[in-house]
Amino acid sequence: MYFNNSEKFIKGKAVFCGIDIHKHHWSLCYFCDQEVLEKTRVIGTVDALLAHTRHNYRSAGSIQFVYEAGFSGFHLYRSLKSAGFDCTVTAPSRMPSYHDKVKTDKRDAEKLARFMASGLLKAVYVPPLRIEADRQFMRLRRSYQQKLSTVKNQISSHLALFGLRYTGGSKWTGKHLEWLARLEFTEPMLRTILDCYLETYAFLQDQVASMTGRIRALSQSADYQAHYDRLVSCKGIGLITAMTLLLEAHDVSRFPSAQQFASYLGLTPGQHSSGEHVRLGHITREGNSHIRHVLVECAWTVIRYDASLRAKYHRIKAKGSNGKKAIVAVARTLAGRLHHCLLHEEPYQMASC
Repeated sequence: MYFNNSEKFIKGKAVFCGIDIHKHHWSLCYFCDQEVLEKTRVIGTVDALLAHTRHNYRSAGSIQFVYEAGFSGFHLYRSLKSAGFDCTVTAPSRMPSYHDKVKTDKRDAEKLARFMASGLLKAVYVPPLRIEADRQFMRLRRSYQQKLSTVKNQISSHLALFGLRYTGGSKWTGKHLEWLARLEFTEPMLRTILDCYLETYAFLQDQVASMTGRIRALSQSADYQAHYDRLVSCKGIGLITAMTLLLEAHDVSRFPSAQQFASYLGLTPGQHSSGEHVRLGHITREGNSHIRHVLVECAWTVIRYDASLRAKYHRIKAKGSNGKKAIVAVARTLAGRLHHCLLHEEPYQMASC
């Protein structure tokens, strides 16, 4: 404590507590009326935090906690809320920055408390626990899909090392897998390596298929079906893209405009302007990368069916931009249209928004 009689000083006032979270301990800074009341460290548990706060700051009018989003997720937020305290989770990328040559856990906690007291921090949206659980399952499927792609590349690289090439048509079909199973090597260990890769491939393939089935069933539940049907009314958008958007964004009413939604996805261009000169750069890539990735991927399919988006793609590409820049612009427009569908509860229309 930095005050001899802090209980009297904080009586009836708002106290802000910044928390710098680590695995085994949390650094705390309590702040009130532009004064640092205390910097301390507690064991990294909710019980330890509440015990210290209730014992030392019981005379405060209100106590508001703040910490950065990260590996710890939203468990602390929900625990503090259930205990009757206000809590804010803020994005590290949105923290005001200033040059500081000394960085410590206690200083980080103090910055959080000071910025919160000054109203400079933006809160991260915390979804209901049920939505977060479904979201984590979707992300698990994506990670398994990425591992599946990795093991496919490893098998191809293993074969390329010894000049083996499949010429029987498309890869990863039943015929291709039979060919892999029959391959013979002069060294038995090389066959063993391929068998290990194939076992991993089979396991991941089964897991992805099982998860996809569960996600399909989830899409038909009462929580998602109406919005899901609106999204897949757009030709080119399927199960994974639609459910990723619904689970990651959850409540699109948080974004009153399509521009705000595109900004949340990191699809808006960065800007560097001075005086009369305005220069637009690459997209910011801030915000939710999961939705951004699937929207850019499915935009390649959507332009096959949507004439207006296809025309936009060719128009931008004709100006000298490459296909990637053009498809990102298409994805930004597509995001706005899908936002309109969800916000106004309407099916997708080719030329809307």
